[in-house]
Amino acid sequence: MLMDHVKRLYALYYKPYSKKEFFTQKMRKCRILLSHSPFYPLTTLPAALPNCRTIYTIWGITSMKFRFQYIYALFILSFGILTVLSVLFYKRLMDSTQASNEVEHNYETMLLLGQVDSYLKDAINSEQGFILTGDSSLLTPGLSNAAKIPGLLDSIRHFSGAAHNQLTNLARLRGLVADRIRQVKDNISKATHNMDEENLRRRLLEGKVVMADYRQLYDKMQSMEIREKMEPDARKKMGQRNTPNLLYATFIFAAACLIISFFFILRELRKRLEFQQQLQQQVGILNRANAELEQLTNIASHHLQEPLRKIQTFSNQVITRYRELPEEVNLLLGKMDMAAKHMHGLTRDMVKYSSLINTQETLMQVDLNYVLMKVAENLDEKLTIKQAQLIITNTLPVIKGIPSQLAILFEQLIDNSIKFSRKEVPPVITIANEAISGSKITNKILTVLGGSRYYKISIADNGMGFDNKYVDKMFYLFQKLETQPTIQSKGIGLPMVQRIMINHGGNITAMGVAGEGAVFHLYFPIPNI
Repeated sequence: MLMDHVKRLYALYYKPYSKKEFFTQKMRKCRILLSHSPFYPLTTLPAALPNCRTIYTIWGITSMKFRFQYIYALFILSFGILTVLSVLFYKRLMDSTQASNEVEHNYETMLLLGQVDSYLKDAINSEQGFILTGDSSLLTPGLSNAAKIPGLLDSIRHFSGAAHNQLTNLARLRGLVADRIRQVKDNISKATHNMDEENLRRRLLEGKVVMADYRQLYDKMQSMEIREKMEPDARKKMGQRNTPNLLYATFIFAAACLIISFFFILRELRKRLEFQQQLQQQVGILNRANAELEQLTNIASHHLQEPLRKIQTFSNQVITRYRELPEEVNLLLGKMDMAAKHMHGLTRDMVKYSSLINTQETLMQVDLNYVLMKVAENLDEKLTIKQAQLIITNTLPVIKGIPSQLAILFEQLIDNSIKFSRKEVPPVITIANEAISGSKITNKILTVLGGSRYYKISIADNGMGFDNKYVDKMFYLFQKLETQPTIQSKGIGLPMVQRIMINHGGNITAMGVAGEGAVFHLYFPIPNI
C-alpha cells in the first residue's frame, strides 16, 4: 500500500503539463491527492515529494513577479509622462524667458532711441537759443548731453544684436546725428564771430534737411522695434498664461502618481505579509510532514524489514530441513525468497531516498574532478568487465555541494550507462562541462527560480537509449521503461539523482535516441560573486 501511494504521488507530480498549466495543475492535484492520503493530514504537504513541497513557494514567487511587472510598467509609464510634462514645462519656461528678454531688449532700444532724440533736441535748442540771445550759458546743458549720444548709440547696437536691418539703420542714424552735432558746433562757432544773416539762414536750412532725414530714419527704427516686439510679447503673454496651468497639471499628475504608487506599494506589502504568513504555515506543515516521514522511514527500516527477514529465514529453513520436497514447492519457496529479497531491497532504497530528502549536511567546496576519480575507482571492475571507456573532455568545476551525494549522483549515472549498454558494443561514456546563461535553459523549475548562470555537465553514452516520450517516466520512483523489461533495475537511481540535483539548487534533464544512446544534462547554479 505504501509503494502504491508513493507511485501515485510521483506519477501525479511528474505528469507533463504545458507551461500555462504547470503550477495551477500541480497545486490543485497536490491538494486533491493529499486530501485522500491515508498517511498524511488534509493540508499536509509531504516531504516525500521534493518539488511538490516547494510548489506553493514557487507559485507565490511567480505571482509576485507578475504583480511587480505591472508595478514596473506603471512606474515606467508614470516616469515617462512626468518626463514629457517636465520637458514641455521646461521648454515653455525657456521660451517665455526668451520672449521676455526679447521684449525687454526692444523696450531698452526704444528707450535709448528716445534719449538720443531728446539729447539731440537739447543740443539744437541750445544752438538756436545762443544764436538768438548770445547767452553762452545756454550751451552747457545741450553740448554736455550731445557728448553722451555716441555712448547711447553703442548701447543700442548691443541691444539690437544680430538684426541686420536695424544695425544698418543704426549706422545711418549715427552718421546723421554726427553731421547734425557738427553743424551745431559750426553754427555756434560762426555765431561768436558775428555771422551774417544770409549765411546763418543757409546753415539753419541745411540743419533742417539733416533733421528731416534723421526724423524719418528715427521713426522707421521705432516702428521696427514696435513690430519686432509684438511677436515675442505675444509669446510672453501666452507663456505667462499657460505655464502656471502646465505646472499645475504636472503637480497634479505627480501627486496622483505618488498616491497611486503608495497604495500599490501598500497593497503589495500587505500581500507580502500574507504570503510570509502562508510560508510560515507551510513551514510548520512541512515540519510536521517531515516528522511523519521520519516515522514512515523508521517503519520501513525496522518494522517492515524484520518480517521480511523472518520470511527469508523461514523459507531457507524449510528448504534446508526438508530436502525431498516436490520440485513445485521448492520453486514456490524460491520465488517467495526472491520476492522477500526484492521487497527488502525496495524498503532499503526508500530509506536511502528519504535520507536524501531530510539531509542536514552542510554545503562545502567540492572538486567534481576528485569526486569523479573516486567514482571511477569504485566502478573499475564493472568498467573493465564491459570494456567501457570513460572520457572526460574538459576539467569539471569546483562547486558548493555535499560530497557523498555528488558521489552517488555520478555513480548512478555511470552505472546506468554501463547497465543499459548494447550487446557486443563496448560502452563509451563521455563527460563534458560548460558554463551557460540561465536564459538559455528551458527547464521549468530552473526558469522560475531564475538563476543567472549554471554549470552544465553532460554525461553521454552510446547505449540502448530510449524514446523521449518516456523522459518524465524515467524519474518516477520504482518505474522501469517498457522498452527495457529484461534489465535488472529497481527504478530508484534516477529519482535519487534528481533529488540530489534539487538539493544542490539545480536540476537534471535527459534526451535519448533508441538504439543509439542517451545524454543527461546536470545544471549546477554558479554563485554570484
